[in-house]
Amino acid sequence: MTKDNILGDISIGGDNDVAIKALHALIKSGKISVEDAKSAVSSARGSKYDEAKTATSADAQSTKNGSNGDKNNKNNTQIKNNKGKKEKQPEVYRTRHVALQFSYDGTEFSGFAQNIGKECDNSVEKALFAALEKTRLLVSPEENGMLVMNAANEEEKKAEDADGKKEENETEGSFSNKKKNVDSLRNAAQYSRCGRTDKGVHAHGQVVALYLKSAFPLSARKLESSFTVDGDDTKNEFQLLKEETLPKNSLDGLECLVPPKKNKKKSKKGGDDNDDDNGTPQQQQSFQQKTITEYDYPRMLNNILPPSIRILGWCPVSPNFSARFSCANRTYRYFFPRRNLDLAAMAQGLQYMMGRNDFRNMCKMNCEQVYNFERLLMNGKVVSPQRVYIVSTEEDEKKKVSSQPAIEELSTTQQESPYDICHVEIIGQAFLWHQIRCILSILFCVGRKLESPDIVQELLDIETNPRKPSYEMASEAALVLQDCTFARLHLGRTVCNLWNVTKVLERRWEDHAVAAERANDALTTIKSETEVRYSDVVEFVEKIYKNRKKKEARRINRPADDDDDDDDDICKEMEKRAPPTPMISWGIAIKIIRDILNVHPYPPSGSTGQTAKGQTESTVHVPLLER
Repeated sequence: MTKDNILGDISIGGDNDVAIKALHALIKSGKISVEDAKSAVSSARGSKYDEAKTATSADAQSTKNGSNGDKNNKNNTQIKNNKGKKEKQPEVYRTRHVALQFSYDGTEFSGFAQNIGKECDNSVEKALFAALEKTRLLVSPEENGMLVMNAANEEEKKAEDADGKKEENETEGSFSNKKKNVDSLRNAAQYSRCGRTDKGVHAHGQVVALYLKSAFPLSARKLESSFTVDGDDTKNEFQLLKEETLPKNSLDGLECLVPPKKNKKKSKKGGDDNDDDNGTPQQQQSFQQKTITEYDYPRMLNNILPPSIRILGWCPVSPNFSARFSCANRTYRYFFPRRNLDLAAMAQGLQYMMGRNDFRNMCKMNCEQVYNFERLLMNGKVVSPQRVYIVSTEEDEKKKVSSQPAIEELSTTQQESPYDICHVEIIGQAFLWHQIRCILSILFCVGRKLESPDIVQELLDIETNPRKPSYEMASEAALVLQDCTFARLHLGRTVCNLWNVTKVLERRWEDHAVAAERANDALTTIKSETEVRYSDVVEFVEKIYKNRKKKEARRINRPADDDDDDDDDICKEMEKRAPPTPMISWGIAIKIIRDILNVHPYPPSGSTGQTAKGQTESTVHVPLLER
């Protein structure tokens, strides 16, 4: 039967649009697979392409080397040998839109987001994509089954979504816009991230979403067959597996029908990879029944990733899922030692931040990309080993909150100590650039009693204080993106993977705990076993007091008064504390210096290395609103 007879029998004629729509309907119904369609198109296109290529090559050789007969004969022989070969088509894989949750220690990384094109980039994303490419879980646009399935009706989508195309791409990450940059595996995977942490910041609940290769072939079919009536004939057909029927974890297996593996051995008669030894096309062979489990993505990636990055779990998500825009809220934690901080005052300051406020005075300004500085903080905590201060507000409440934080006492016998490790937890919908670190810097000033908790309300009053005061942000080393919450995200985890992750985290804790204990032992030893002269302590206190007095006089623009009565008070206090012997232990000396000058032999809480270097015992605090 000729091609014209076939087209006439099915009433297509020469209408290409009708043929495309008919092919798309067959693929969508499951009567033929995408691989079958690609094989048929490749065969039709290959024969036509080879004939044109042979004729063109022969003419070119004849024109160029008319007098060189031997060379023409050799080239013509090669053309004849290559005439039967077909252009190799890329294999198409099933891909699934999945969400990955992972933890990482950001100490050795330059940040989470990758700086594409920079050789010195050392980001978490760079390590993640390197592992994805090495495990071959990322596929090119030509191999992405989702792109191939959507190619047939792409024109219809463009026409229907023309009005809302821009908005959809910004919020949902549609295929239409992503496909424009087909050279990038990242764009083809529809990659999205939940949070973008800076250099040195850590995460325990970071979430990303992207399309990854599935263990299920694109042509896999259900075991249950369906009956269709075609005229007088009744056919028994097996439907293609759909996304909703696939397992949602790496533990449950699914029995399905899959085509046999391709025979890579070519027949001696010039058969290609699509034929078996008898020359029968594979699509005509019977399918094999097989139980398949989905790839264990966390285990595969953790085998490649550095120990500082661990994948915790995964789950399939809908095509419209975005790790950034689908996130309901994000939780950050900032860890710090208690030292001399007033945790109750810090909790009161945090209480004033609850609700929707303009945080332009508590972030790093980026006016080129951000014009709205209002953010909603929903809940917060200041946690110590002895008690928890809880602050909260309703989501729709926009007024400043002035109520007192709730206090929850913890059942522990541990006494309060300057070495207690505490943390502040803040939950919000979204955050500005460096917002958490700026908030903690303000709270630490409140905790050290350098500022009143009311300073928070002053900074949130943009009409009264439209300009951000100058202050240093808190260090990034103690900040953790603790959790990213989604409305309908049920991550699947395996015991084997979590066991291996726990081993890595236990090892990391052991290294840091041993280092902390070594430092604590050195502190205890030097305080108890070292002695100093009391006269040297007196000189140290007087020197710091005079330097601080000069700086304070310079700040308020008045001459220093050398005859101030405070000098006599300092001398009297030192004489009162004089020991019976000229030597005292270093631990007692530290206590005397701390009580008289209100200074401590450690940097301010949350200070960076550079900030701590500039801090001295005679440093004078300048009120924030005067900066």
